Amino acid sequence: MSDRPDPPADEPAGDTAEVPPPRRKPAGFGGALRGLARAAGEVAAASGEEARRLAETARPEVERIAKQAKAAAEAATPHIKQAATDATDYVREHQDEIRAGAKKGAGVVADQAVRTVTPRPLRPAIDAMKDELREQPKATSDAPDEEIEPDESPTER
Repeated sequence: MSDRPDPPADEPAGDTAEVPPPRRKPAGFGGALRGLARAAGEVAAASGEEARRLAETARPEVERIAKQAKAAAEAATPHIKQAATDATDYVREHQDEIRAGAKKGAGVVADQAVRTVTPRPLRPAIDAMKDELREQPKATSDAPDEEIEPDESPTER
């Protein structure tokens, strides 16, 4: 008499292969690696014929999924091209605004960097110089154009 239970009705009674006892959970990363190595050895020991049979069984499903993926890619292509064209058009239409925003952002970052490395007592002086430099080009560009007479050349004397 055996202490094993009778096999279920859908399982053949002649199959008496021993089921290995459940393994302990591997302890830590090293234990997990050892468990994987042991499982890889068992898989490698399986017959090549069984692996071939499994691959042949899976082939129709794999081909179906590949066809679906190809059809989805072909269906999405026009939408992707249109989105790329729209993005390009938007950038062309708004390039001045994009550049101005980028320039302003770079200025803010540069100002913050200067404030970070400038000692606190010197910051008001740096800010005053910066403001003076910003207003200087405005003053010269707003001034009315004056006729500037050329200097007398040395040959006319």
